[in-house]
Amino acid sequence: MILTLATDAARSLRRRPRPRMERHHYTTSSLFEQSLDVYIPSHEAAAARKLALKTSGGAATNSAGEGEPPVVALVVGSAWLGHRLFVYGGTSWWNSSGPRAVAELGYVCVCIRHRGGFMQTFTFLTLLFLVVMAALLTALMHAALGETLWYALGEIMAGTHVTGENLHLGQATAFAMLLVAGIFLMEIGGVGAASFEQMQTDVMDALAWLHANEAKLGLQRTEESSRRLFVFGGYSSGGHVAATVTQQPQLWKERNLPPPHEHCDSMLYISPVLSTKSSHEELSRKISSLSSSTPATSPSSSSLPSLSPSEASSHLSRQSSMVDAEPTSTTAKSSPPTWLTNQVVKSVFGPSAPSVPSPIHTCDRSPAVPHLFVGCENEMFGLNLLDTFFCSPQYSEMLNGLGIESRYSAVRSDHWNILNSNELSEALRRELGWIEKECQKKVVKQIYGISNKNNLATKFRNRLRSVRNLGSARRSLSSNDHPDIRP
Repeated sequence: MILTLATDAARSLRRRPRPRMERHHYTTSSLFEQSLDVYIPSHEAAAARKLALKTSGGAATNSAGEGEPPVVALVVGSAWLGHRLFVYGGTSWWNSSGPRAVAELGYVCVCIRHRGGFMQTFTFLTLLFLVVMAALLTALMHAALGETLWYALGEIMAGTHVTGENLHLGQATAFAMLLVAGIFLMEIGGVGAASFEQMQTDVMDALAWLHANEAKLGLQRTEESSRRLFVFGGYSSGGHVAATVTQQPQLWKERNLPPPHEHCDSMLYISPVLSTKSSHEELSRKISSLSSSTPATSPSSSSLPSLSPSEASSHLSRQSSMVDAEPTSTTAKSSPPTWLTNQVVKSVFGPSAPSVPSPIHTCDRSPAVPHLFVGCENEMFGLNLLDTFFCSPQYSEMLNGLGIESRYSAVRSDHWNILNSNELSEALRRELGWIEKECQKKVVKQIYGISNKNNLATKFRNRLRSVRNLGSARRSLSSNDHPDIRP
């Protein structure tokens, strides 16, 4: 794995030319957590994108953007954490890899941050973490200082000299002091951490700021016939926040934004967290009912909520179109374990964990726009402990069952290495082209519909004018035959 990381890093450094990055704050607080980065692609990357579209059968310049690169806005992920700068600062290099990869393909990419939570102190995972860290620090102190420190601490605690018991007493004292210090620091560090609702508020504020400053950023979305395409989504926990806000149109209305199905032309999720709770039977029933009610011509895949991403990806179509995919059937397997995912959610959100939305359980509220999911064949190095979180194949299948165009693509990577992998760049190069074509179809239909409405309106006005002219002519004839009658 280390060799793979080094190879991918070396290749990414050789990528030229690199996109230009601009940082902006979408609130007056100027917090790093409430900022966004705009990655502007180079002219060479934009030209390569147009050429790729033309080569693959798309239009290099089209009515959906007149050659201007689409805007892709992605919410960053860090396990919902980020209340302290050292958390976001420590993962910033990882978070920036995804938007940079998108921009290097010729698209404008906006990287949106939000305030994060902080691990709740008295939860199983947090206490386990503190115990391990206290034990590790105790071992490091023993290696660096020897037994002198333990004898000194033992004598202080026991009040006597000698004996070998002081050695163990000193070690236990140091361990306990480190554990208490860790608990204290966790409590202090968590003061002011963001709730999930505040994370959603930050993302919506960022979208509102981006919408209000499109002209300043050179990202105008003008009249329908020539506006830029806007793709919204996120990766990791950022994909979870993005999915939940698109399922709540009232959040958009509060900020005078169009509803998500109008504001967003498509959705893009990269290894996203789309479920925070497990309900295997419920999801199985939903997929079964959707499959039975879906016409035979609708796209279909074979994954069930019980399958891991690696198992589901082997059954999902990776071709350029999912419309021709033939339905298959699989045997339901046991659902993935949930104890770890439940503990992670509890560790971040504490008592409010049960109220955190689970997008896959309300996928029928998703905007009716094309969806693209890019996941990993092995999200957690081949283990299924976090498969409850990473359920992109199932989410995509359910959207297809609802009649919403959706596509899933798996890459050879894991969740922690995907953003900086060449496999992701290749998948995005292929799949973002599909998004553009699907969005072009949507915009063309809208323009055609507007044109038809205008034609009908013109015909109606002409017809009304003809009727009025006919009435005037009749009144004129009547006046000529009977001069005493006035129209």
